[in-house]
Amino acid sequence: MKLLTIIMLIGLSSIAFAADKGWNEREQLTGDWGGQRTSLEDKGIEPFLYYDSIAVANVSGGIQTDDQYTGQIYAGVNLDFEKMLGWDTTTGKISTVNRHGNGIAGNVGGIYDPMTINGGADGQVTWLYEVWIEKMFGEDLAVKFGRTSMDEDFANNDLYRYSLSTSINGPIRSMMLENSQIFSFPLALWGGRVKYKPSDEHQFQIGAYQINDNPFGTHLRGTDWGIDSDDGVTFMAQYDWTPNIFDRPSRFYVGVANSVYDYTEFDGSETSSMLTFYGHGELEVIEGLKLFAFGAYNSQDEAAKIPLQLSAGVNWKGLIPGREHDHTIFFATYGKVSDEYGKFITMGNVDSEIVFELGHRIQIIPSFYIQPAVQYIVEPGGGTNGDIDDAIVLGAWIGVTF
Repeated sequence: MKLLTIIMLIGLSSIAFAADKGWNEREQLTGDWGGQRTSLEDKGIEPFLYYDSIAVANVSGGIQTDDQYTGQIYAGVNLDFEKMLGWDTTTGKISTVNRHGNGIAGNVGGIYDPMTINGGADGQVTWLYEVWIEKMFGEDLAVKFGRTSMDEDFANNDLYRYSLSTSINGPIRSMMLENSQIFSFPLALWGGRVKYKPSDEHQFQIGAYQINDNPFGTHLRGTDWGIDSDDGVTFMAQYDWTPNIFDRPSRFYVGVANSVYDYTEFDGSETSSMLTFYGHGELEVIEGLKLFAFGAYNSQDEAAKIPLQLSAGVNWKGLIPGREHDHTIFFATYGKVSDEYGKFITMGNVDSEIVFELGHRIQIIPSFYIQPAVQYIVEPGGGTNGDIDDAIVLGAWIGVTF
């Protein structure tokens, strides 16, 4: 709790420096490097580096109280091969991610992790993440292939990334639990997608991605680029519609993930495929205020731990006068635990977990923000870890663009 308090005080006190000129007006904290950044970009090389950290404390409920700090370095280069090599309308990306620190998910006991950043069981891990190339054909068609994760193109939205919890942040989480159909940042395997955008309002995508049952093994750390005989494939398709409604932007998408893989069902039998349908809708109702909702459904509750997930949120930019770049956010997620999971895995009654999150992202300068938040988790684990008291998790997220 001391660390959490210090971080919040430092962040809040820094607001006073937002009126200074110079470094605090840059999109990147380190600036243009004496013109070198612009020179590299003119040659087709755009370097980037982000540091994010989350400090949280489970102050009530759950399995036991706990507090932790985790961090993440995401660095790499965006490549414009047209500028570099003369390859028309061809781009690429190479990146790496380092995560450090342990989360508190085990001590909260929930389905969803209250910390979207953590180093997993090892506490610290480094991944070679993106290594891909994309080619445009005309103005409507784009083909992408390489080492990537599904959520770069499917089942995701920028509004999700304001949450500290994995119940919202990232792709629709129910497709990643237990028998995973998709992998997300920073886990990459072989994959590709074709995107067709015939107009500003309509977009169609199809993709195919390698999957296996070792999400934190050498395959996904980027050190093993092989394809094993027992690996599977997830086929994805998504349609996006982005109209203006009442002269304000909106976005709706529907999609399907069909995984061909030898999954083990909860009773020990096998199934060779899983199918999940998902969708999302968002609407800006007044200037700066966006409402959104998304969900996913899988009828195979004998293999899907969370066959139904429903989420909704509010993101209000500029709610507080004089803080036009801040975001006030609220999220809610309902995750229904499979009865079959309860019957064969936990040997008890299961129900659902509900996660509420309220936060405020303070954009101190363009390159730096801090986001205090509180999460209230109803019935952590949905009965999968027994009868657990509702949990209250306090936290803060710091993000810096270098």
